[in-house]
Amino acid sequence: MSESNNRARLRAWLLDTAYDGVILGRRDNFKWLTQENENAVVTNTEVGMAFLIMERDGELKLVADSSDSLRMEREQNVLGAEAVLVPWYETMEHFLASYCEGKRYGSDTGVAHTPCIQEELVAIRLLLNETEVKRYREIGQECAEIVEGIVKDAKPGQTEWEVAAKLKARCILQGISPDCVLVGSDERILDYRHPVPSDKVIRDSLMVVLGGEKYGLNISMTRMAYFREASKEIRSRMEKTQYIFACMQNMMRDGMEYREYWEMLKKLYQEAGYPEEWKMHHQGGPTGYGCRELIVKPTEEGVLRDGTAYAWNPTIQGTKCEETTYLKDGRVEIFTKTGGWPRRSVGTPYGELSVADILIL
Repeated sequence: MSESNNRARLRAWLLDTAYDGVILGRRDNFKWLTQENENAVVTNTEVGMAFLIMERDGELKLVADSSDSLRMEREQNVLGAEAVLVPWYETMEHFLASYCEGKRYGSDTGVAHTPCIQEELVAIRLLLNETEVKRYREIGQECAEIVEGIVKDAKPGQTEWEVAAKLKARCILQGISPDCVLVGSDERILDYRHPVPSDKVIRDSLMVVLGGEKYGLNISMTRMAYFREASKEIRSRMEKTQYIFACMQNMMRDGMEYREYWEMLKKLYQEAGYPEEWKMHHQGGPTGYGCRELIVKPTEEGVLRDGTAYAWNPTIQGTKCEETTYLKDGRVEIFTKTGGWPRRSVGTPYGELSVADILIL
């Protein structure tokens, strides 16, 4: 079987190190390397129950206990790894420690006292391959259509929980894992940046946030709606948030340092008249096989990269803009943009961008 793009990329990295091999047990890395398979039975855990071991010569082993070894070999083994069965009553930690004895392995979890190389793996997987970009376009549209449909169907008198339940159900029906679902209304949008859904009855306004995952890839997006005309204050704040968002997208450049990016961002908030608002909520960062591969802080080392997906999310109290986008050849593609939602063309010194607006229902 020919190597997948990601398998070749991991082996190239491995050959440039002193490691004899790499052990992958995290669910995100398992999906990244195989681009198809899952190693989870319990889905709310970071680490799965099966491990992939890549040796320095490129050979792969798929290690699972007796409860799952045969299923993993037959149904979750697109790379054709050699299956290794570990009896369920023996710990995986003990097996891997014995396997690594006398050699040097890195891992994404630090299992069996191996050096944890997760940061290096995140850096490798940030650059998307063609298959991942195509999938991102697919799930970006799926997630956006679900969220926008849910918001359009919502009515005053429903509870936030009802809206959240419908959103989760539609996601699951389309094979999307709704890992983060936030539904806020009225004063809860003003009071909380993360309005976890409650039994509150919706009156005048609604904000719906989805963090959805499919094929291992993560989509983050937000939509806002009012059941009456939004106040002048909210409209003003939204326009300023939209402007900051448009600048954040269009000022991205390959090789730009995160620190430089942040200085520009803080200036945008200051010019908008809200110099402290960036402190109230993280501003996002590169995305991919993690909801955020990293949340970029003002002191963050590193640079933006062409060929990477981003999920920036500026907020000013009561308003928020959030999409999943892709920087390629100096241009930004919005994966979560549809033709069924009101948008506003926002001009910036870096170019124009079509930004999601508040829907008036």
